[in-house]
Amino acid sequence: MKNYNKLIKQVKLTSSMLILLLVGYSCDNITEENPISEIGTSQFWLNNSDANTGVVAIYDALQPTYRSSHLQWGEFRSDNFQAYSNSTSINNASYPLNNIFAGDGSMRWNDIYGAIYRANSAIENIPNISGANPNLLAEALTIRAKLYFDAVRVWGAVPFITETVINIEDAARPATDPMTIMNELIIPDMIKAEGLFTVLSREFRFSLSSLYCLQAEVYMWREEFDKAKIVLDKLVNLGEYSLVTTTEGYFNLFANDQGGLGKIQIGPELIMSIRFDLIDADRSGIFNFFNGGIQQFAISEDADLKWREKFPTDSLEWVNKYPNTAPVATRTLNLVDDNGAIRDSIIPVYGDWRYFMVREGGVELGPSDGRAMFTKWGKGISYDRSQDDTDINLYRYADMLLMLAEAENQLDNAISIARSLEIVNELRTARMLPPVNIFEFGGTKELREHFLLDERRFELFGEGKRWWDLRRTDKAIEILNPILLLKDGGVQITQDRLLFPIFNDHLIENPLLKQNLGY
Repeated sequence: MKNYNKLIKQVKLTSSMLILLLVGYSCDNITEENPISEIGTSQFWLNNSDANTGVVAIYDALQPTYRSSHLQWGEFRSDNFQAYSNSTSINNASYPLNNIFAGDGSMRWNDIYGAIYRANSAIENIPNISGANPNLLAEALTIRAKLYFDAVRVWGAVPFITETVINIEDAARPATDPMTIMNELIIPDMIKAEGLFTVLSREFRFSLSSLYCLQAEVYMWREEFDKAKIVLDKLVNLGEYSLVTTTEGYFNLFANDQGGLGKIQIGPELIMSIRFDLIDADRSGIFNFFNGGIQQFAISEDADLKWREKFPTDSLEWVNKYPNTAPVATRTLNLVDDNGAIRDSIIPVYGDWRYFMVREGGVELGPSDGRAMFTKWGKGISYDRSQDDTDINLYRYADMLLMLAEAENQLDNAISIARSLEIVNELRTARMLPPVNIFEFGGTKELREHFLLDERRFELFGEGKRWWDLRRTDKAIEILNPILLLKDGGVQITQDRLLFPIFNDHLIENPLLKQNLGY
């Protein structure tokens, strides 16, 4: 990890990096980039060290790309969060209302294309380097596939650029439909990368393991469930990852509590994360949304209600529903005895302990109704955003296991259904939660799909997965519109509004583009 951070810092300071940056485009405007010379490029991509530096530069570009967008794209339009208060900014408040507007600066795609251009440069030049490490080309291919996959999920048809842009006029082009980008770049890049990777696992750089995760996401999105099952079985069979089995282990996957424990974020479930460090200029976006002075988002009342329905916090309801499972969590209750002395009493806390872990006050506060501050990455203290070095986790083992359970369910035969339930209970056992029987799981594929979406919702709460789960299962309109109907200012979701709007300035910069329908 120290070597990785040192390399990132070194990359930013070298003249070679300056040459590489010219190959990309400006962070301000796709059409503001100055032309580069072929001499500059030929002076950089000379050896394996240059190749490694160039690939690390792509990771450097992932920091601004995903620091905030990972949650803006994948979380805040779902039913998990609501605006924290009237102090929430207009832009942030628009997400849970499905009222996102094209003038919102967070709709810019500059950063994602900046990273794509760096990947294009690496993919063009690494094959020309004698003795180049094949994993470097595999990383560049995987990252480019990931970036384009996210672009088409967010905006649909987007400009399709697979080469290093030399002239300004080459950067402006019409949008290409998502299916073409899938078939001509995303799928081929993933397949080629799989044949190149020899590194099985590495948390802060793409490896064979995280490539399998991306392949699974893509195949599930395309409803190619048999292919998703194959790559997820490959991931499991690598034996590189396992589920944590304690509350402390689960907390350590996320905790970055600058007010006390400091950065932890370690554990056998973390497959691929974007690394942030205080020695670097870039900062994560977690505190900005949840802990950075004025909180922007709170756990929604809908999520609170559904979590309690699944795992009751009332002791009688819990015992009636789960008579054979004792609650894991406890809290200290101060009681006054007959002599007036204060006595500590340890009492059980009923419900899903993950529910308390992500809420302000935690287990010690006990059950509290409704909206709450989200504290999965800390205790909810207001931190200085300049100190936010929270890693952005892209792929976690529990996420992939539940996706495998979903793929098995979609195959809908006796063996696959049994395997799907087995995976659910593997996770339930690791989380010390009640096991699921076949009747609770559901008698039809559709009922089981809803059950699995709930399991993913609570396990992956706040990790940038929920909106994409609702999108790829075609449940966004069905689940969210009844909620939006009750919200002041809520806008109903239509097929046209499942995508995000293209930022208005991009339409001015590139007149070949058209705004997405619905905006």
